[in-house]
Amino acid sequence: MLNTKKLNFIPKIKKKTKHTLFLLAFFIIFFSTYLIVPKLLNFSLESIKENLKTYNDININSISEVNYKIFPTPRLNIPNSNFIIGDGIIEVINSEIEIILDISHILNFKEINYKKLLISKGYTKIKLNNIKKIQKNIIKNKKKLTFKKNNLIFYHKDKVFLKINDAYIKVSEKNKTKELNINGNFLNNKVSIKLDNTLKNNLILAIPGLDIRSKIFFEKNNSGNVIGFFNLEIFNNFLKFNFIKEDGIKFTNGFIRSKFINSSVNGEVTLTPNFFLILDFKISNFNTKDLFTEIQKTYFSNNIESLFFIKKINGIFNFKSKFIGRITSENGEILFENFRVGKNKSFFLNARINEFGKKSKIEFNLIKNVKYKRNLSKKIEIKGLIIPSSSKVVFKKFLLDNKEISIKKTQEYEDKFRDELIQNYLSNIFDENKINKYLQNLF
Repeated sequence: MLNTKKLNFIPKIKKKTKHTLFLLAFFIIFFSTYLIVPKLLNFSLESIKENLKTYNDININSISEVNYKIFPTPRLNIPNSNFIIGDGIIEVINSEIEIILDISHILNFKEINYKKLLISKGYTKIKLNNIKKIQKNIIKNKKKLTFKKNNLIFYHKDKVFLKINDAYIKVSEKNKTKELNINGNFLNNKVSIKLDNTLKNNLILAIPGLDIRSKIFFEKNNSGNVIGFFNLEIFNNFLKFNFIKEDGIKFTNGFIRSKFINSSVNGEVTLTPNFFLILDFKISNFNTKDLFTEIQKTYFSNNIESLFFIKKINGIFNFKSKFIGRITSENGEILFENFRVGKNKSFFLNARINEFGKKSKIEFNLIKNVKYKRNLSKKIEIKGLIIPSSSKVVFKKFLLDNKEISIKKTQEYEDKFRDELIQNYLSNIFDENKINKYLQNLF
């Protein structure tokens, strides 16, 4: 006798199989459409241009090729692209644009709808005088914008000022806050930069390999000027100041603290037509010998990378309190002008550095009135060279009461200076007691 329960179960199996086949057919048709159909469509180039302009303020003049890619998500690929962002704020060269499509509108080839943009490779160039416009452009962005494996170049008057290689740049919105993140390599060290507009505008810079971390907070005051606060930490050295941006940037209530120096600092910087600093230092503590040893190791060796910053800094630096004088830096040349140093500021010094690295020579002119008897003194003037890489001092001229002594006597005084004062340790030239003793013993 047949089991009626088994016979009743057969239609149910057929029904489930039918549903499974229906779902399978649906997914096959859907994925076939997803994978194949967009490749057959002729995407509207005008729609691509219009949407890039509307959502990310990107102006692209010509598109020579558009490819549809399936993985990892549906996207349009535009190779070898050159375009600008905003009113010439950012220029991107030889990059690859990937437009990440909105799946719900994937078959609408006449009007391109996308979720975000991914820009790969190439170069991104930003003029220094356009930096203040970048934040406004970030706020305008309506779609996520990401750069990867991109070389980011900041330049001024067609000269490279700063370059971040292999950069990953992301512009996004989080909790109604626009945020810019930059990660890359700077002087073979990882660097990260973050800019957002939570409460005030915050800019955070970090270079862990160089132990550098900086924070800047800024906003507009009632007069429309940008005001803010800046602090910087480098190898346990600390710098902070308030600033106001008018025609230039003025620094107030500044302070610098390190194992070498404690000092207040005020001044201003101009960005146009050229980057130029004017800073005033009032020093409360200064470790000259240790600072010179560090400078000797960092800037007068074969480490060319360490010279990058110093060649970019143009300005005038005025010093008061512990010693008096002015340092002028221009195009890599540094002048020490009208320095008065020592316990009673009795040493008068001028110097010049026109090259850094192992081949560097520091030209100097030192003047000192030396008492060698109760009522007798002589004016000593030494003109010479300091060669930091070899810890050597060369006397080119030696004058007593404005009269130049013989070459033989000058060489004798130089040898005596080397053997009794330097003793293979160049920073001894900043030991005032040793210098005074040396000068007095000449007579």
